[in-house]
Amino acid sequence: FQGVHKRVLQELLRPNTWKPPADRSFILRPSEIVDLCDAAEAIFSEEPTVLSLQAPVKIFGDLHGQFGDLMRLFHEFGTPMTGGDITYIDYLFLGDYVDRGSHSLETMCLLLALKIEYKKNIHLIRGNHEAADINALFGFRMECTERLGESGGIWIWQRMNALFNWMPLAATIENKIVCMHGGIGKSIESIADIESIQRPVSMETGGPILMDLLWSDPTMNDSVEGVLPSPRGPGLVTFGPDRVKAFCQANNLQMIVRAHECVMDGFERFAGGQLITLFSATNYCGTANNAGAILVVGRDLVLVPKLIHPLPPQMIDISNRERISLEEFLDDGSAAARVYVKADPDTWMQSINDDRPPTPPRGRPNANMSKSAQSLAYF
Repeated sequence: FQGVHKRVLQELLRPNTWKPPADRSFILRPSEIVDLCDAAEAIFSEEPTVLSLQAPVKIFGDLHGQFGDLMRLFHEFGTPMTGGDITYIDYLFLGDYVDRGSHSLETMCLLLALKIEYKKNIHLIRGNHEAADINALFGFRMECTERLGESGGIWIWQRMNALFNWMPLAATIENKIVCMHGGIGKSIESIADIESIQRPVSMETGGPILMDLLWSDPTMNDSVEGVLPSPRGPGLVTFGPDRVKAFCQANNLQMIVRAHECVMDGFERFAGGQLITLFSATNYCGTANNAGAILVVGRDLVLVPKLIHPLPPQMIDISNRERISLEEFLDDGSAAARVYVKADPDTWMQSINDDRPPTPPRGRPNANMSKSAQSLAYF
């Protein structure tokens, strides 16, 4: 196992120089990915369902296979490596590592390698896309088969989903901040409710607590109280600021940090600041034009958001297929003598995102969405 995770760190943990492979190849063979999963699962199986962390902590929201954004966040705000900041701050990732973006394999394999290397400092909890019925539809299964071959890809897709069933489901920081992927929904009244879930667990066997934990959202704003049906689908709910305040008071908590929804500034406050939604992938699905953010929780439990903004589009010189930035294109005095086309770095997933539109950014419903797409629009 040691050789595999070290190789992943060496080849993928390159915040300054990583570039997506032009031929969509992947650095590991399926058997090596299985070794990585086996080593990570052994660690997850020894961890509690609710992690107990100490500040300082750096928290990441949804990444959705946008590995370039993960590299940008590491480059801008610190990297978990020797010579980086891993010796004095923990990293907590809130789930939704796969689907939608083009590099779910890079994202998952690097995070698993980091978990193996720094098991006491890197923390991964589960999101709603870490489930086979969801990631079969929204890109991860297709990426595995396209990049690893049909049989190898299905093998890895199944092995990864078995691993997901072992992931911790929430984390507390200094017993004052609780972090989860979705929310408290209508069924979660205490941290003990979450701790009661026995792993490995699938969405089919996890019951209403797991469904609320991974799928529920805050209501549209602080004026909408109570528990209401969610636009995401039957059986799912939204919860109001009254639920947040009552939960925090009953559990002696200061606040809730969750992910699960795209927000335009990368983070958004709710319930008078007692809940924060965090989203780390920029320009979600190539259309949202949102910023991405992380939260840095200091030893004094002060939360500081750190933002990255969507990159400008790239251009391709069709004579040599060389990519250049928009700024380089505008500054190139000889550009008029060549033919350029706009390049989209994530076109590989565009068909899935077109067929299954993403959740609109929080507070900005997609009024132009066709009714046929709405049943799949909130994942």
